[in-house]
Amino acid sequence: MELINILIIGSAVILLLVLWVIVGVRHLRGLRRGIREEWEILDEGLRKRHDMLPNLIETVRRFATDQEGLLQKMIDERVKAAREYGTGGRKIEYEHYLSKTIDKVFDLRKGSAELSRDTNFLELRKEINDLEQNIEEKSKKYNRMIRYHNRHRSWILLRPLAAVFGFGVENIFEVEM
Repeated sequence: MELINILIIGSAVILLLVLWVIVGVRHLRGLRRGIREEWEILDEGLRKRHDMLPNLIETVRRFATDQEGLLQKMIDERVKAAREYGTGGRKIEYEHYLSKTIDKVFDLRKGSAELSRDTNFLELRKEINDLEQNIEEKSKKYNRMIRYHNRHRSWILLRPLAAVFGFGVENIFEVEM
């Protein structure tokens, strides 16, 4: 009778451990999948912004011929940001620098009356500003998901599973728009 009790208790413990692993890993995988989905949505907005920049560059180039260095800088930063896909520090850095350069290009209208009256420039400026607000909202949602994931993976019950199955800390995407 004693051997049967030990087997039942041992089987129950093993079953609980297996259930803990299955439920914990599924939960962490679901969070990771949610992060990837939110990143795809955010990255789509970033790609749309990248696609609008050649039109902005050509429009500004017609009116501010003395700003070729700034426009070339924007082209270079756009290429770097578009080439980097992941959510790591380099992507964040490239997008941050690109946003700052876009702001400098928009500030050129203060020195050029022709540029500040150009309807194409004004329309592009409005579209890019609207898109940047949209990107900011999407990045906030993405960052909430990251914080939720990082908080859950640090729970005492999920911490060992996260370490064993490679669920690391995810990076927050912060770009000043």
